Parts: sequence; C-alpha cells; structure tokens
Amino acid sequence: MNKFFNASGPCNAEKHYMVEIDSRIQRIHTLIDTERYFILHAPRQTGKTTCMRYIVSKLNQEQKYLAIYLNIESAQAVKNDVERANRIVLSILKGNVKSQLDKCYYHPSEECFKPFSMDEGISHFFREWCAALTKPLVVFIDEIDSLMGDALLSVLRQLRSGYDQRPEYFPHALCLIGLRDIRNFRIYSDQEKRYVIGGSCFNIKERALVLENFTRQQVSDLFYQHTSATGQPFDPKALDYIYTLTQGQPWLVNAFGRELCFDEHAIDWKNTITVSDVDKIKEVLILRRDVHLDQLADKLTEPRVANIISRMITGEIDQLNDISTDDQTYVINLGLVRRGELGLEIANPIYNEVIIRELTAVTEQFIAQKSAWYIKPDGRLDIEKLLLAYINFYKAHSEMVTQRKTYTEAAHHMLFMAWIQRIANSGGKISREYAAGLTRFSVFKKNILILQ
Repeated sequence: MNKFFNASGPCNAEKHYMVEIDSRIQRIHTLIDTERYFILHAPRQTGKTTCMRYIVSKLNQEQKYLAIYLNIESAQAVKNDVERANRIVLSILKGNVKSQLDKCYYHPSEECFKPFSMDEGISHFFREWCAALTKPLVVFIDEIDSLMGDALLSVLRQLRSGYDQRPEYFPHALCLIGLRDIRNFRIYSDQEKRYVIGGSCFNIKERALVLENFTRQQVSDLFYQHTSATGQPFDPKALDYIYTLTQGQPWLVNAFGRELCFDEHAIDWKNTITVSDVDKIKEVLILRRDVHLDQLADKLTEPRVANIISRMITGEIDQLNDISTDDQTYVINLGLVRRGELGLEIANPIYNEVIIRELTAVTEQFIAQKSAWYIKPDGRLDIEKLLLAYINFYKAHSEMVTQRKTYTEAAHHMLFMAWIQRIANSGGKISREYAAGLTRFSVFKKNILILQ
C-alpha cells in the first residue's frame, strides 16, 4: 500500500508520510527519566495525539517503563459531576489497559476499580495498580482541558495527592495534554463557590512543553518522502511557498500534500509541482473550509476571540482595558494568532484569509457587483471608479455597518472587505495585511494598494 498525506486524525507510520517524531519531542524522554509531572500543550491538529501514541508504544517496546495513553474527552459531558467524571475516567483506564498492554504485563485487579469514595477513584486506582507493578508507570492523559469545573479540579487534585508517593505507589511520570497550560486556567468550583487557579491545584507541574509547528526543513523532509516513493519532484520554491502559507502548521502542510498529490486536484506524478500549483490549492483549501479550518472559524464567535481579532483588524489600541492577558493566551493557544515582531499577528496567511472571508461571507452574498465593471481596457483595475461606487453603496446601505451585532468596531473594514472580495471572485486576487502593529488595514488587488 502506498503511503499518503494524512489530514484526518492521528498519523500511522505504516500508512502515512510523517515528520520524524523524535525530533519533535526530544525533551520528553529526559522529563520521564527524571520522574517529572509535566504538561504538553498545542493547538488542535498539530500532532499531539500522534506523538503521544508513538512515545507510549516506544516506551513499552523498550520495556524499561510501563506506559499508557488515555483520552478523557468523553468525561466533558458530565460537566461538574465529580463522581460520574471519575467513573468515566476509570472506565477509560480499564479499556485502554486492555487494548494497549500485552497480556504478559500485569493488568490491574478488580480492587483497583473499587475505591471507598468515587471522588477519589483515580488516585485509588493508581495507588493500587502501581503497588502491584514491577516497572515504573508512565501515564499520558489527553484532552485534560475538556473537563469542566469541579470535575477538572477533582482530577488535578487526585493526581497531585499521590505525587510524593511515586514511583512505588503512584505513576513514575505523568503528562497532561491539551490546548492550554492548565496553570493558566481559572476554574469555577460550584462546591466552593469561587474560582480556583489551575496552577494551585496542580502545583507539582515542573515543566510545560509546547509542541511546535514543523520547521522549514521538516516540511521539505515530509514532501521528499513522496518524491522518493513516486518520483514526483517539487520545485524548491513551491516548498518555500507552502511553508510561507502555513508557517509549518501540521494539518495545513498535510492538507497541501493531500490536495497536490492525491485528491481530485492532484498533479500528475510525472510532473513537477510548482508555485502556481500551490497557489491554486491555497484557494481550494480556503474556499472548502475543511474541518480544521471550520473549527477555527467557529471560534471567531466567542466574545474573547472576537474582542482581540476585531482590534487586530482595525489597529485601534486606545481601548484595550477589556482585553486580559488570559484572553490573549487563549487566542494564541487556539493557534489563531501568534506573537510576532510587531506584536500579535494572525498565525499564518491561510488563517489570515479564512478569518476575513468567514466574517464577511454573508454580507458578500448580498452585494451585486461584477469585476468587469471596474476593469480598464488595458486590463488594469479602475480604482477611482471602484472607490466611488463603494462610497455610493455605503451611503445607501450604511445599516450593514451600524446594525452589525458582532465585530462592531471592525464593521467598516469588513464591509469594504466584502465589497472587494465580491469583485475579486470574478477575477483577480486579494492580499491583506491586518492593521495590528500598523494602525491601518491594507488591501492589495491586482497589484494596486488601497489604504483604509
């Protein structure tokens, strides 16, 4: 079976082209050997699950440790119900031990699943099981930040409670995996009627690791695997362009590979993939809004996300009192933005385009314009005619700005974006620079610069 680029779910080295995992998780082995409890966080679809499953398998093959991985996202549904959350996690543990560990390993006895108090079910399980094991236990808990309120507090406090008993009576090392570093969480407890800072209930954490995007070299290595397997070459400039557009975001990189080499828009393997090919696939991905991009677009409706993205669009910095450090960290951890040379910036050019098009998509459909109306005989854009037409349109339809319910500060900018996008859809391309750090929003269409 030929390998392919995977853009849906965890990767499998036997089926998929993959970046070499050990180069992405070098520090984890040291943390495990030194009995650390640590956190690994990164935006969705950056390879966290793939990396963790790989390292669990590798640890068990080396036979120095006993390692297990569990995803506890299903416990999110019970919200603050501590007892039900514990029961779900115990059930996941029971199933994962059975599926992940060979029968020759010591499986937990039924006594491990019968705590005196169910709100201490997880700590009881680990104490009983570790006491019977002949090897140190290493545990990876994924989607820790999917838990809510008292359920999350219960799990964190139970994991903290046995820390000083490791490795004889508690896991030798433990990794919590999620979108965010839980020390930044403000968790509301219904039982205590107050907010609790995540770091205070899991203060045994010694390190927080971030799973970084692919480097430029890793992007090349990934695509050269396809070249080795099929003979299809890539123009080095095309690889540079893929990296520029994605900034190494793993899902986006693999999505480009999938579309360029395998799906309906694939280039024949006899032909070299060029910058022009990459540019066409960029538009395909933006317009199609696959699950990854759709999930990010959905986050734009959250107030704390909208608050920051709106100011990045407008460049207004005179009213920042309602933006907290926690909000900034949240949006960065989502992977929507990053810290750049001039401050916050959109994480990559693909997201840059998806965000604006998502925010203006409905408005755009109600703007009846054709590109041909604004093209000069020599094929250039008649910018004066376009701007005059926009001014007249705005005078007649200003309620599209004044009555907007969200992104009100950026409403003028986005109405113009919808207008120019409608024209570009009939021919031409737009390149945008957000106003953050520049105090203006810039639009390029057919090499003509418009400033707002």
